[in-house]
Amino acid sequence: MAERGRPFKPGQSGNPKGRPRGIVDKRSRIRQAFDGAMPDVLQALLHRARNGDVAAIALVLSRVAPPLRATREPIVVESAANATTPAEAAQALVRAAAAGELAPDVAAELIAALRGCSDIRQADEIERRLAELEGNADAS
Repeated sequence: MAERGRPFKPGQSGNPKGRPRGIVDKRSRIRQAFDGAMPDVLQALLHRARNGDVAAIALVLSRVAPPLRATREPIVVESAANATTPAEAAQALVRAAAAGELAPDVAAELIAALRGCSDIRQADEIERRLAELEGNADAS
């Protein structure tokens, strides 16, 4: 074994009976076959789209103008913005959703974001405390 966690030496194949060097894969062969013909293929596709071929139109549009993603307008929930703890902010979001000021799915996403921030904050605190403990142990 070459090194821990690596079963093969550098430069040694992990699959010695795999595809030999120089063999072109299927996708490359297809691309090579279309290389010279691509302008003609595109012209034919555009011609069909101009003549009302719905499948050709859909293909052209999917490549030129992909569907727009849904976006939401910013919403300010004052009570959540002014909260001093994540729990207070979550409660404010639930109240806003219950009062119809905020869509329930938006409230749920915001609460999940709060939970993520809280988890990150806790991990930072644990890391800080661990470093402090290690520093105290080294000093002893």
